[in-house]
Amino acid sequence: MALASGMRLGLERPTSLEGNERVSEIPSFLLGALQFQNARRETLRKVPDSEWQRVLSDWHVVRLTLPLRQVCGGEVPAWVCERIDVFLADNALRFERIKNVYSRAVKALEEAGTDHVVIKGFSLWPGYTDHPKYRPQSDIDLYCPPETASRARNALFALGYKAQPHWGQGSTEHLSTLIPPSSWSWRGNYFDPDIPVSLEIHFTWWDSINSRIHPQGLEGFWPRRLMRAVDGLSFPALDPADNLGYTALNLLRTVLHSRLAMEQAYGLARFLHMHADDSQFWERWRELHHDSLRRLESVSFLLARTCFGCRLSDRAQDEVNRLPQPIHQFFRYFSGSMLSAGFGSTKDGLWLHLDLLESRSDKWAILLRGMLPFRLVIPAAGALVDAETAFGTPDRKNHLPQVAYAGHKSIEFAKWFVARGIYHIVRLPARLSRGLAYHLSRKANIRESAN
Repeated sequence: MALASGMRLGLERPTSLEGNERVSEIPSFLLGALQFQNARRETLRKVPDSEWQRVLSDWHVVRLTLPLRQVCGGEVPAWVCERIDVFLADNALRFERIKNVYSRAVKALEEAGTDHVVIKGFSLWPGYTDHPKYRPQSDIDLYCPPETASRARNALFALGYKAQPHWGQGSTEHLSTLIPPSSWSWRGNYFDPDIPVSLEIHFTWWDSINSRIHPQGLEGFWPRRLMRAVDGLSFPALDPADNLGYTALNLLRTVLHSRLAMEQAYGLARFLHMHADDSQFWERWRELHHDSLRRLESVSFLLARTCFGCRLSDRAQDEVNRLPQPIHQFFRYFSGSMLSAGFGSTKDGLWLHLDLLESRSDKWAILLRGMLPFRLVIPAAGALVDAETAFGTPDRKNHLPQVAYAGHKSIEFAKWFVARGIYHIVRLPARLSRGLAYHLSRKANIRESAN
């Protein structure tokens, strides 16, 4: 997302993005207009200006206006089209900047002798978008084999990037986000082309250890990589079938973490709809991907169809039909929740995670971690590691400044830990009650089906 880089830099940003309790929802008129089947676009002309103002000023929603302008711009008021056209122009400029940043990074990686593939971002063309300039992108995401990920990071350190320290929000699938030197500050433009372009180096396709979900066959992604090109930019990418697989896994990951970005679901829905009749693609997809992997992918297929009414190929529909009934019930019960910015605070994605697990011990472990999501770390040690990566290559002669930095970060960690603890404990009863209501509803549906 276009503002995420600035947020990681800790720069000034709008308070609506800082986790407050103002719950914004994707309005029904916007969702209805973006349906791939039976779209309801005529209602767009009846939307009050105040509603359009809310859409254009809410980051949770405004990202969907880019595809909206493409598919039904004729039904949107002229002044709204003008605003979206400015967003599109800025986003196109940002894509040019992303191309330049990527080219510079690739040169450093080649000199360091590290291979990579581009994931997410502009690798989602073609199929998921008409052109990368029509899709918001913040970071550049690269996958490197685990044995070369640190070497790739060091090559980028040499370009001036620094690792963004983190505490409880760190990823188990990529190294700390690499941020460039910048004096950028928030200026009220979600699509500002000058927002710094960060880099993320991924070293795994899926975190089986922490998710306790174990898809098989992911090791085949890397050897099937190939070269692709868009808008004069050549880059190594995943095989189209694997690109679909990773995109579906990434979307599922966001749902399990209750961080769903709806423009990602729209992109997947677009691909599924456009390729619904491509039987050759789907036969190859079925041959390449293990049953356990296709099962997880089909959860995201169901999500895309639920939200945007896309067509599914016969193969994809077969996989969706094979999903256990609790999965289908989850999407029926929480379909409204997923359209809200409050999806993260309610932790509703946790119940889908539990439905995907079979072991009772795994369910309890995920439930406890989901209700109180803290990682137990030693602040001083973690801060020292962050200090070293923040300064780039460690300098053993400069140990005292690093120790001072570690002490400062340890104090900040303690404050953060207490604040987050209060936040999650206060919300614990509401989260548990939502899960209880969901399971009671599910049992009632089972009884009705039995009768």
